[in-house]
Amino acid sequence: MAIERSNLRLSDLKSRTPTGSRLMNVKIPVDVVTEIDRLSKELNATKTSVVVALLNEGLAIAQKRR
Repeated sequence: MAIERSNLRLSDLKSRTPTGSRLMNVKIPVDVVTEIDRLSKELNATKTSVVVALLNEGLAIAQKRR
């Protein structure tokens, strides 16, 4: 089953397949990069997948709070 990156969640990272994407250049604090790197190694996932999953998790929380 292919998981669309736009709907990717942290729980999906173990059963992922490549999907289309767009490049976005952002600057983030070093400690955040360090934690993303640690999490990507822990989940055996790409940093991009981890960032997208974290963003989706945050957006889902924000949407519930509205």
